[in-house]
Amino acid sequence: MKVIIGNGKVANILKDDGDVVLSHSDVEIKESEVIYKVLKQFPKSTVVVNTAAKINLEWCEKNAREAEDVNTWGALNVAAVCGALDLRLVHVSSGCIFDGGETNRVFTEEDQPSPAAWYACTKSKADQLLIEKGYENVLIVRPRQLISAVPNPTNMLTKFASLGSGEFIDTPNSVTCIEDMKEMIDHLVEKGCTGIYNLANTGYLSPYEIALHVKARVSPSLGVSRISYHDYLKKLSVKRVNTLLSVDKLIATGYTPRSASEALDWCLDNYGKTV
Repeated sequence: MKVIIGNGKVANILKDDGDVVLSHSDVEIKESEVIYKVLKQFPKSTVVVNTAAKINLEWCEKNAREAEDVNTWGALNVAAVCGALDLRLVHVSSGCIFDGGETNRVFTEEDQPSPAAWYACTKSKADQLLIEKGYENVLIVRPRQLISAVPNPTNMLTKFASLGSGEFIDTPNSVTCIEDMKEMIDHLVEKGCTGIYNLANTGYLSPYEIALHVKARVSPSLGVSRISYHDYLKKLSVKRVNTLLSVDKLIATGYTPRSASEALDWCLDNYGKTV
């Protein structure tokens, strides 16, 4: 059984029958006493999955304290309570803590984070403190560039499909299909894995390639044009990064993800359908 904290796009796809999804109104992760009161109701076999986070980059820059309270200190509160109650924890972090700098560098779980925005700083700091404080039975997972067959305003495919037209960089990035991410997490939990794991589909796709697929399969009226990474950054108030994640550590556990291209095609074939 899983208890999933947060009720966004990731939480509702990770959920199985019998699992519990806790919204912000159910539990406030900034308050340890509240977390303890809620989680102590569940048996010790429960796996707690923390998906709660402030994720909008611009909002996080403008509301730095609140973003840190949730993304960093809230994450540590959840870990501390899970430790006290002897509950297993899966903490959902982010692959965007690495800035590839438009290079072909592939980042492993051992690499030093290079966050380029305050959101990424708060997520990176949470990872660091979870490890430094020695919390046992904690699995930290890092997805990147989330896509899904389920329409959602924060689903990359939904964002692209909702545009009349857009300029997209043609720089490769890792991609994580959330439906595949569920399988990855279930596999790692079953294997008893702890520590940090990158969770992504194999291979890479650029936003430009993804936009072309969205146009062809979901939104024929979408206008798609290329823009250089350098020119793209000039248009933004908060930097976006390009990140390639190694999934060799995940594969070594016995799970090989399908390719990013296969995952994208599946998401678009099933977009908006019940799957």
